[in-house]
Amino acid sequence: MSDANESDFLQSTLRSGLFDIGDSDDRLKWLQQSVTALVRYLKKNYSLLPKYSLVALDPNISDKEPILNDVEQIITKYWKALRGKYPDMPRNIHRGVILNALMKLGSEDPVAARIIYLTSSNFYPYSKLSKEKKIVQTLLSELGEIAENHAAEEWSLIEEEPKLKLSPLKINQSKFGKIEIDDERLSEGLMEAMSQTPSGYGPQHGLNQPQYQAHFIEKTSEAISESFNSAFGDLNKALNLSAIQDPINRFFTSFKKSLDENLKSSFASIVAVERRSKLLWWKETLYSPSLMKSYREVSNPVLPILMGSDLSKQVAEVTPISVDYLLRDTLLILNEKKGEKITYKDFFDSLVKDPSKSEIINLLPEMNESDGRISVTDFIVLFLNDKVKLKDFTQRTGINQDDEVSKEDLAVSIFHDLLSIRLSSK
Repeated sequence: MSDANESDFLQSTLRSGLFDIGDSDDRLKWLQQSVTALVRYLKKNYSLLPKYSLVALDPNISDKEPILNDVEQIITKYWKALRGKYPDMPRNIHRGVILNALMKLGSEDPVAARIIYLTSSNFYPYSKLSKEKKIVQTLLSELGEIAENHAAEEWSLIEEEPKLKLSPLKINQSKFGKIEIDDERLSEGLMEAMSQTPSGYGPQHGLNQPQYQAHFIEKTSEAISESFNSAFGDLNKALNLSAIQDPINRFFTSFKKSLDENLKSSFASIVAVERRSKLLWWKETLYSPSLMKSYREVSNPVLPILMGSDLSKQVAEVTPISVDYLLRDTLLILNEKKGEKITYKDFFDSLVKDPSKSEIINLLPEMNESDGRISVTDFIVLFLNDKVKLKDFTQRTGINQDDEVSKEDLAVSIFHDLLSIRLSSK
């Protein structure tokens, strides 16, 4: 996110009326510094992004929310007299800083954008937004687009024919020095070969004499060998090996790079095809790989939890929104009352009474009970492990017990949360 866009989003936050800092340039600068500091803090631990997203989207978040206190500690490093102007918890200022930090971080990193988008889109339908609604919509729209473009790259099929791009092999700088046979030394050797031997045999005795033939061959060979060895020795000294090796090494380095790129793109297409085929097979068979039985044998309260969990384990963390619709459509195949909504209270009441709920407890990620805002999936995990009660639902999630949800939406919400956990844990 450029500095100009970052400033525009902060100005839009101010114009929305979410909070008022007056015409003070100093306060604006302090808020900008606070946003930058919060981004640095969140970059160190992406597991905090879901909680910060849930807090930022809830106008009715409790003043006792731990995250608000954490953000205030950051803001008061710059705006030291904050509580002098706002004696009560200025949660809208804190939420505004969080929204701007989420926007900046998500614009810089598609993984962060995906975590923020998955979590925020789950809670958005239940959030009682007012002045900040347009700001939140902008956040969801822009980060959602970044996340989707990122997923499209991961899942795309490469249709272009792979081609190796290689530059020609050129050896331009290899120059040889002047290489000559030592004529004088060769002549001396040949003359020695023709000279008289100690045993008395020479040319005058005839070339057919065995002793002279042996002598002539030996001395001639020595003279020629010495001359050529000397010449090739000079050649070796004149030859610049790096002038040959360097172009060859560069050529094969370029070759390897081009080959790797082609193999990578081809492999990416193969992976994309495999992912799609696996999902279609999952939908076609309606088979739960975790429970090893048909989804038709699973009770209604457990079904959305199980299917959301199963699907999250079969796909990459970076997943396009089309997979959400595949999950919805698969659930609709199993649900005769398509699109029917139930209240969260009724859902949890039916879950308590369901004898098969113990089957899915070990399928969901472990979660340590902590203070503050949590997702619906986190609440389900704690609820199944008897660590929270239904009466805690609204306080912990920001969603009313009487709010309604379809099984399809609940399954997608669980799917999103589990993907966020996987992404933020890396």
